[in-house]
Amino acid sequence: MRKSLGGSRQIYLRSTTSIDKMSNNSKNNSTDTGKGKWVRVCSVNELKEGEIIAVDVDGKEIMLIKYKNSIYALDRICTHQYADLSMGFLTGDEVTCPLHLSRFRISDGRALNPPAERPLTVYNVKIDGDSVYLLMVD
Repeated sequence: MRKSLGGSRQIYLRSTTSIDKMSNNSKNNSTDTGKGKWVRVCSVNELKEGEIIAVDVDGKEIMLIKYKNSIYALDRICTHQYADLSMGFLTGDEVTCPLHLSRFRISDGRALNPPAERPLTVYNVKIDGDSVYLLMVD
């Protein structure tokens, strides 16, 4: 089931936690906040429930995942060895590396089993109208 995000409804999400409002000057593809910039990466309807999509933003390789009507953004390269996690498997709230089968929790990036030990970076996600934005911090 899809959640309606139409009209002027604006939501910040760090994974599924903090909710706040943003200013109305964010109609461009990026907005500088002083602590980083919000960068538009796709429209909400491009993300299908349970799918992983790969995006490149400011030189960073990121994966977007829609799970239980929430959108998550994490580094898409395994912290153990170079492998593209967007080519891996999504099982519930975990993504599995296609190379050595390490699993990561999508809500906080935590490595759940070896050989990976380090977590993935998790990015703040914001929905503004039909657009998905990521907060990119230098």
